[in-house]
Amino acid sequence: MIHCRFVTLAFCLVTTLSVNDDAVAAGGTTIVATKGQPANVSPNWPEGAGELVNDASRTSGWNSWFSEWPNDVHQYAFEIKSTDDLNRLIERLAAIKSDLRQIRLSHLKEPNGLGLVTRVPEGNGIAVIFSIGDQARIDQWFKHVRKPFGVMEFAATPEAVPPTLTIFIQNAVVDLNELKVPEGIDVLAGYVPTVFHKSNTTIKQRKAKEGSKTPEPESQRNKLDDRSLTAMNQIEAFIDSQKSRTKQ
Repeated sequence: MIHCRFVTLAFCLVTTLSVNDDAVAAGGTTIVATKGQPANVSPNWPEGAGELVNDASRTSGWNSWFSEWPNDVHQYAFEIKSTDDLNRLIERLAAIKSDLRQIRLSHLKEPNGLGLVTRVPEGNGIAVIFSIGDQARIDQWFKHVRKPFGVMEFAATPEAVPPTLTIFIQNAVVDLNELKVPEGIDVLAGYVPTVFHKSNTTIKQRKAKEGSKTPEPESQRNKLDDRSLTAMNQIEAFIDSQKSRTKQ
């Protein structure tokens, strides 16, 4: 885990990057939760999110920030000992009063990047990350910033990351076959969400209008080691089983 000690807000990492010839952007990581201490619950979050964030198994929490960005996404790690612990977190996710709740299944053993500049050390052993954005904060940001970094344009207000649990199925404490996912939760393959749920940039909208899709490279699966490839196959089978269950 990452530990930082400062009198007030803790910034574990601060970087300065040249975005273009006229602007310099800074970014860093704010610690928003520590093990054994209650974490702040935003009043903008949907009801029930605080119960998950302050579950007894929660350890660290991070907010990755970057200048000219809404920086609304918070990430929280949990220390679980069994799939039963994980199913308890899924129950808490299901209890959140949100139109959209997600479970993302990653073929990895643990996370690495958690935002624009946020990284957790290799060997962290984290089996699950809870992510949540803040639509009110994005709305406020969008009133003043329409072209961040001088290059990105939006056609509409971006949509915040919904309450999301990302589970790393190669972690030894995770048994994919024992996961219990209630109806009303979207299950998909993927990594930790780090920015927007939908960015609504002009480029994305133009591509959607043209019907163009980003092709998935055939070589991607070929680059996976045997364990990761097996994990991907397990994820696909689990998602198919979930779809079949909801159709019944």
